[in-house]
Amino acid sequence: MREDVAPTGSMKAWRTGLVVLGVLLLLLGAYVLIDTVKPVKIAGVALWFVLALIVHDGIIAFVTFGVAFLLRKAGRALPIAALAMVQAGLVVCSVFAIIVLPAAYKKSIGSKNPTVLPLDYGPSLVILWAVIVVLTALAVIGYTALARRQKNRPSVSQA
Repeated sequence: MREDVAPTGSMKAWRTGLVVLGVLLLLLGAYVLIDTVKPVKIAGVALWFVLALIVHDGIIAFVTFGVAFLLRKAGRALPIAALAMVQAGLVVCSVFAIIVLPAAYKKSIGSKNPTVLPLDYGPSLVILWAVIVVLTALAVIGYTALARRQKNRPSVSQA
């Protein structure tokens, strides 16, 4: 939001309402966690959250920023929308990694009940990454081709 534009009353009300809703949902989540998870397991959940934060801020954000920086330096002709598509693809791959890698690790070390983790999560994650890379590349190529075609098209408004 621009600094020279003051938020309207309804905008402030929406912001306040969303903050209150967020805090209420956070409190509900904490209550459900404490009510349904054994106290011994809460430490594991807290550790997972801390590690997810470290992975997000230390790896995902760093890699996404680095790729965006390199793409901007390497190809200044790349449209900002294409850059956003690449960043979105990186974020989606990273989120799936955060979710799937703990399951893949647990499957590799084994569990007491083999039906808890029945799939091959590592190869599935690699296949998903490949699909996301291909779809992101197709989206960037399609958008870039469309943008160039629109740029080369003569304006209809000029008579």
